[in-house]
Amino acid sequence: MNVSEKNIIDLKTFTKTDETPVFSSGLYSWMMFLINLYNRVKKNLKIDFDSFMILQLVVSDYLYKTNKNGIKNFNQIEQSLNNSSDLFKEKRKVNIASIAEVLSLPRETVRRKVLYLSKIRLLDYTKSGIGIGSEYKTVFNEFVADTVSKMSQLIKKWEQDGSLKKLLDFNKKIWKKMIAWT
Repeated sequence: MNVSEKNIIDLKTFTKTDETPVFSSGLYSWMMFLINLYNRVKKNLKIDFDSFMILQLVVSDYLYKTNKNGIKNFNQIEQSLNNSSDLFKEKRKVNIASIAEVLSLPRETVRRKVLYLSKIRLLDYTKSGIGIGSEYKTVFNEFVADTVSKMSQLIKKWEQDGSLKKLLDFNKKIWKKMIAWT
């Protein structure tokens, strides 16, 4: 039997490797997105990140209740925020204790920060609970729109470098195996 060179497989050439090693590129883009977010919270909102997280938790409660009545687009949410009576229709259930528990912050810290956020009218703090304040519409119109734009840029970068596909195909079990091999 005559073996020709074209039938010989070079294992170095054949060994399959990760065609698109995108982890460091995707992670870098993510880190830059986070740094930009942290800086905008400090510069534009003039609050610390724990206060931002408290605000986000109250807003997420509002959105959860809003979505129960049907999902809304950006303009519908903006209109609802401009109509302050919509913000206070439903009985509030968010309180200092629940925020402290969810964010793993001391209650006194949450209380102090809620009082400050209430003072600058980003939150509304009453005996019935904590809700979105009258000035949040400014945050929504400017800060949220900018964040959505930055998120769009991040996803486009991930799509260009292949990170998005890897992220969408991510499997935690495979990840653990890959780390075990190193």
